[in-house]
Amino acid sequence: MAVIIEESEMKFGEYEEENIFYLEKSIQYKKNLRQNGVKSCEFILCRDNSLYFIEAKKTCPKQITADTSEEKILKYNKYIQDIVLKMRHSLTFYSSILLKRYDANGIPAKLRKNDLSNLKIRLMLIIKDAEKEWLIPFQDAFNKRLQAELRIWNIPGFIIINEATARDKHFIK
Repeated sequence: MAVIIEESEMKFGEYEEENIFYLEKSIQYKKNLRQNGVKSCEFILCRDNSLYFIEAKKTCPKQITADTSEEKILKYNKYIQDIVLKMRHSLTFYSSILLKRYDANGIPAKLRKNDLSNLKIRLMLIIKDAEKEWLIPFQDAFNKRLQAELRIWNIPGFIIINEATARDKHFIK
């Protein structure tokens, strides 16, 4: 059965049900973690020999410049920190399920195999309304703040793309 996920005014999919774990809507997350301050990305997608941890946003703040107000700098940093926490918590949450700290209900067999070592991990943010030139400095900020996780999990870097690129790469319809 094909799955379509609607987030941030974008339609992700169509994905085979066996390739997707909808973390944000999972019973484990909703019942045990969300109310305790744990954050989650939208979903995990198994595709092209990779596990994509995908977060979707409609917009993003513009790049900080020398004349950016302190209020906008705080909002910019909060936006980044929120997504960084979502990625950190999502990696830990998924790992805790694989380590059987939580049950695996709702997770396809493909995503709970004993050996997932052949799959690369990719952390991805898809921003609907973002100009391409905004994304490179923004991506650098995420790579800097997620440096430890990227090394621990052997992740080559944080990926940020806009809606047009996501459509070209067949992440969204």
